[in-house]
Amino acid sequence: MGPAATPREAIRDAIEARGPITFAEFMELALYGPGGFYQTPPVGPSGDFVTSPHVHPVFCELVAAALRELADRLGPPSPLRLVEVGAGDGTLARCLLAGSGGLPISYTAVERSHGARTELSTIEGIGVRSELVPPFDVVLANELLDNLPFRVLRGEREVRIGLDGDRLVEVLAPAEGGLFTSDATDRERVAPVGALAFIDTLRRTLERGFALLIDYGGLGTTGGPVHGYQGQAIVEDVLADPGTTDITAGVDFQLLASYARSVGLVAFASVTQRDALLALGLDRWMHRQLEGQRRSMEAGRGTEAVRTWSDRSRASLLIDPGGLGRLRWMVLATPGLAPPPWLERAWDRSRAHARHP
Repeated sequence: MGPAATPREAIRDAIEARGPITFAEFMELALYGPGGFYQTPPVGPSGDFVTSPHVHPVFCELVAAALRELADRLGPPSPLRLVEVGAGDGTLARCLLAGSGGLPISYTAVERSHGARTELSTIEGIGVRSELVPPFDVVLANELLDNLPFRVLRGEREVRIGLDGDRLVEVLAPAEGGLFTSDATDRERVAPVGALAFIDTLRRTLERGFALLIDYGGLGTTGGPVHGYQGQAIVEDVLADPGTTDITAGVDFQLLASYARSVGLVAFASVTQRDALLALGLDRWMHRQLEGQRRSMEAGRGTEAVRTWSDRSRASLLIDPGGLGRLRWMVLATPGLAPPPWLERAWDRSRAHARHP
């Protein structure tokens, strides 16, 4: 028998060979196996979902400002050796290099997908790899962790994936001991085995430096039930057509921080994207745009004023507390490095908001 031609066939073969498989193995085959969802980059305005750098380039300018402060904490040498893991279609790489504001960057993009690596290799000025290889100074991962394989528990049992004829179905099995899960009291709990393995990789490969991890999630809880995205719409039944839809659940940043500390990394308190971007100067950028809009109106340049208003409206989506603004930013570091000033400013914003919601 030859290799499976589709993710569904690969999943069926695995179940027939060993019985019901973990949700993590199902995700691995559906997302990253041959013909899987991430075989070609699915992000972007014409793709299945968009991320912050697709919304507005000011996101990249502010991430570049965050990287400059991390570089200042590290000191020489220069350029900053930056690795973006899960680089996707290269949108963040392109706009970071264009908007780095004079920060010298040696940029490496890491992608498991052959299709993504092929696309990334067309971008001038970056190296492309299939895995994280030292040396490097800063690791950046934007909306990666929530797509790394995870196991699912429901009550005292684990959700596995089995077969009912040709249909993929959930099968409840006794949960293994020692699964590191969220403390959430939701119907489902997630054991983020892929994200924890990624932190283990950081511990092994990051000699001195930082990791900036940006993703959906919360503290002490995951970001809602398991779901997917297809055509920029939410998919609730991720078993129906594996390989055609994203599969995700929010990240428990409290759990990941605890694990990172347990393996010897420093995990600074995470903040929302809203607090991070405002601490990095998005409010000042918005004010400059508003002033430009006013001047255009006063000069009778109505079309220009409308363009500026539209530009500012798109950028405001980055800090919408009901959308992208609820993403969380977490900085990990090797011992002995201080948090960057922008993170301290974001903590101040978060504390002030907690006092005066």
